[in-house]
Amino acid sequence: MTDIKEHCCGADQFFDSKTAKKQYKKYLKNGPSKVTKKLIGQLEKTTTGVSLLDVGGGIGAIQWWFLNHGGKRTFGVDASTGYTDLVQEHAKKNNLEEITHFMIGDFTDKAEELPKVDHVTLDKVICCYPDFETIINLACTKTINTVSLSYPMDGFIADIFRNLGVLFMRLTGNSFKPYVHHVASVRALFINNEFELKEKELSFPWHIETYAKR
Repeated sequence: MTDIKEHCCGADQFFDSKTAKKQYKKYLKNGPSKVTKKLIGQLEKTTTGVSLLDVGGGIGAIQWWFLNHGGKRTFGVDASTGYTDLVQEHAKKNNLEEITHFMIGDFTDKAEELPKVDHVTLDKVICCYPDFETIINLACTKTINTVSLSYPMDGFIADIFRNLGVLFMRLTGNSFKPYVHHVASVRALFINNEFELKEKELSFPWHIETYAKR
């Protein structure tokens, strides 16, 4: 548990307010990132409800899209205070405070405080967390309909980039680490939770997939 707490503190330090503002500025100019756009595209095909939980949602691009396309309520959980402050400011400026709810912290700690929703999203989240099994299992318990996520490819090349990332973090004195989890293990977790794969695509080096309850 201590390692995970240290990891979350490192994530807060790495994904700071400066990084959040930079990404937000790019979002206002160009819209969501390429991978996020593809995840949103899958949501467009599978969305059947009006509530969404966005885990590790960063600047809130998925939530803003959802609320602009029929969504009525969103929940966001992020370990970064910089990102959370930014999305709260965006919600206030756009009169979304009553239908958006934001929490700072580790999703695995906060899950009990969150209601069930129609859809859960995990955009580039499990690659930032060591215990991906718990995150996916909890996401499956929190959704009524679907879980959509993006995560990196596995294999030799992915391991090289991960090791470079770990080295960089060590050199900068940050306890945060990137992770590459086995694709087969990720997909098996959804099967074990009685979900089936509905949409999938690859945007190198990211898998983008949507799972629905059977």
